[in-house]
Amino acid sequence: MRENIKINLIKSYQVDGGFIVHDCEMLRNIYNAYGVDPKISCDRRIFDIEGITHFFQIGVIDLAKKMNIGENDYVLNPGDGSGAPSRLLTKMFGCKVVGIDINPDQVNKARECALLHGVENNVEYFNQNVEDLDLDKKNFSKAFCNETSCHWEDKEKAFNNINKHLQKGALIGFNEWTKGNEGTLNDAYSLIPEFKNLYEKEIWFQESLDVYKILLESSGFKVIEMSDCTDKIDVRIKARVKASSYGWDEYKRVMGDHAVEIGLNYYRGILKTHYDFLKYAVIIAKKI
Repeated sequence: MRENIKINLIKSYQVDGGFIVHDCEMLRNIYNAYGVDPKISCDRRIFDIEGITHFFQIGVIDLAKKMNIGENDYVLNPGDGSGAPSRLLTKMFGCKVVGIDINPDQVNKARECALLHGVENNVEYFNQNVEDLDLDKKNFSKAFCNETSCHWEDKEKAFNNINKHLQKGALIGFNEWTKGNEGTLNDAYSLIPEFKNLYEKEIWFQESLDVYKILLESSGFKVIEMSDCTDKIDVRIKARVKASSYGWDEYKRVMGDHAVEIGLNYYRGILKTHYDFLKYAVIIAKKI
């Protein structure tokens, strides 16, 4: 991965970036306002505010169920960010998870949030680039990728490295951002004013489902499911923008009007890119 890409990726996921990456102190205050305890609750607002994902909690749970993730699974989570997917998986399904991320700030936050959630004994986090993934552990039964491989420049190299860490027959699943009808989000910078301030440039490597199939099969996987779900995600995000009752009042009391506007503007900007520069898909494959 080129150094400027790594720098831009890290810069895109900071507290003061184009959207708010909440630190642990912010999260504690917000959950107090919500009246929820992250150690015992799987309230969907917890994941959605920590994960900054477009599939939301419902999409993560749906993929985990399709992959039949359970308490006996040892799950590799490449591109785990601040660890929201891994924490949700272990809380809901009882599995153990190892999260990987290229951003050291996100990895540190993931470790802090594991304590906040009380799951520190079931999750581990490592600061690595998935394209150079090298762990002592080589016995994972599942790999779970949530909205992350769109940032991987050399997907085939990443898939090969993930494959080396999996048991034979292990499943790998993706909730993913794929290429739009007119190009990728790199093209949206000059064409969609509402999008250009949300992320740093040159961090997008979206591909079509056909390309994913070719790359996964050349890396030792057999694709067993691929489906476009752009319409579904588009509806969910539009509903989030309109949902004045979805915790926005409590959030506003802690973070202020400006933070709410930042959150809403993020979703509005992303919606402008849908179909032309951003689509969504679910992919499941098996190591052969």
